[in-house]
Amino acid sequence: MTLWRWLQEPDFKEQYRAAKSEAFHQAIGRLQQVSSVAVDTLESVMKDTEAPHSSRVSAAKTVLDISGKAIEMDEMMERIEKLERLLESQSKGATR
Repeated sequence: MTLWRWLQEPDFKEQYRAAKSEAFHQAIGRLQQVSSVAVDTLESVMKDTEAPHSSRVSAAKTVLDISGKAIEMDEMMERIEKLERLLESQSKGATR
């Protein structure tokens, strides 16, 4: 039986999705484990006066880009949480 045919089976399809999800979560976990090493590396390159200027600039740009994205994500999460609280309070008011 081919994968396409197996994926037509609901039970198999669900187990396949679960396995893919688990593999993805394991990969994310590994990335999180080594992220501090990546930051240390970027910091080391940025501070290394013997490193080529292009490497130092690239490391600095990477730090700034990721920091900016982290701030954007924090702000977005805050907005989502506010919206969720608003929706929850509205739904409670509608059921009374």
